[in-house]
Amino acid sequence: MSGLFFHETLDPVRAPGAHTRYLSELGEIVSTIGNAEGSAGAESIAAWVPIFLNGDWPRIVTFWEMPGGWGGFADHFEKYRELFHGPLERWYGERSGGFDRILAGTSFTPGRQQLLTADRRAPVVLQQIVDLRSGGAETYLDLLSRAWEEIDATCGFSLLGGYETAFRHGTEVMLLWAFPDMRTLVRLQEQPTEFSAFHAWQRQARDQESGHRALILRPTDWSPLR
Repeated sequence: MSGLFFHETLDPVRAPGAHTRYLSELGEIVSTIGNAEGSAGAESIAAWVPIFLNGDWPRIVTFWEMPGGWGGFADHFEKYRELFHGPLERWYGERSGGFDRILAGTSFTPGRQQLLTADRRAPVVLQQIVDLRSGGAETYLDLLSRAWEEIDATCGFSLLGGYETAFRHGTEVMLLWAFPDMRTLVRLQEQPTEFSAFHAWQRQARDQESGHRALILRPTDWSPLR
């Protein structure tokens, strides 16, 4: 595995303007100081909002890389030992809760700097959260390692990364796919056999999966990856 990432699903307060205010303040922090002090020390890769008609709402998804990998993760939480660090208080007026994941990237998953240096674009993102039998993440991601290059080369969309969710005993994987536009994603759903490399991968993947949840996301205008 390569790189350590932080994936955050946030539930804004159900009140007019709350999600907009939250994203505006978060964007200012990301654009100026990188991140709020004490909040896992991570560096922003993207901030996304699910499209309507596509799951729970309102909702915000943020994605970060943790500098220093596991060592940096441990150092951070040795330094910040308080149960609730100060900057959290500023967010409680705009969000009602959330759900966090720590993700370990594969050897073929680019880090934040690689994505930015390559000027990668992801106007539409398909997020897939996959449930597997205990210990199944390694096999699942190994299958993906043999398929992603052909998908990238032939399908008109690309893999942003494949990740194993940490502390889950190998039972959960997250995949992020970058699409140039909504029409390409809809075409994949409508006519999957036209995308032969991805279709072949899906047939293999389904044999491994015990559950699958997908979410279509679009980036904020200040998102580093957009």
